[in-house]
Amino acid sequence: MADWYYHDAAQGRVGPLSEQDLQTRYRERRIQRDTLVWRDGLREWQPLDRVSEELGLDGIQQDTAKPPPLPPGGPIGVSAGTAYAGAGAYAGSASGAGNGAGMRPASPAKRGMSGCLIAVIVLAVLAVPTVGILAAIALPAYQDYTLRAKTMQSFNEANSVKLAVAEYYAANGRCPSNGDEDFGDPSDYATATTAQIKIGTMQNGHCALEIELRGIGPRVDGKTVWFEAIPQGDILTWDCSGGDLPAIYRPGTCRPGTSISNG
Repeated sequence: MADWYYHDAAQGRVGPLSEQDLQTRYRERRIQRDTLVWRDGLREWQPLDRVSEELGLDGIQQDTAKPPPLPPGGPIGVSAGTAYAGAGAYAGSASGAGNGAGMRPASPAKRGMSGCLIAVIVLAVLAVPTVGILAAIALPAYQDYTLRAKTMQSFNEANSVKLAVAEYYAANGRCPSNGDEDFGDPSDYATATTAQIKIGTMQNGHCALEIELRGIGPRVDGKTVWFEAIPQGDILTWDCSGGDLPAIYRPGTCRPGTSISNG
């Protein structure tokens, strides 16, 4: 079995871990769908959501009683103990000022940069390439995540059309078609993320509808999704894997090769 790694904002790279370890951390909400993960064979770090099927996460319910991951710690600076010790030393010298006890000639000020300042500069120089690398990995993943979230809204908004088709099929024993007066105009169901909706009957006799996406992003706008209604007894189950929308922007159950969804 492959060894897995994931990126934690506070700890950096964590691993190697087994698939079972990642499943446990996901169940305990220590990692989320947008957590970056990697294993040998992957070209680059990927959001956990992209490999959720490989890891078997789709069937795992997160424990909502546990808190999500904590953000990184506070800013780096002088600790409270150091500050307190410095304040105590100043107070001691001030108390002896009245009788002249403990007073020493002031040391000449040192010129040049202190060791701490040099260390900070070195760390800053080393951090710039690291931040650039992390940004190059995280930015495309975040963009894909945003597009997938907006596309999910279109899938949810299609539920009202699917329900109308199912009710028409149950009442008339056939699928509705574009232009049926007793069904209505499918364009009435269009939304801000749906350019147009078409309904009809496939060659196998199944009812189907097609939505064309818009207003989401250049990678998604103009792409289509096919919903095929498959009769199972008195209900219709919907296969949403059709159309030319890339799988990366689809919900996990609507990607090619996945099982059909009820609705």
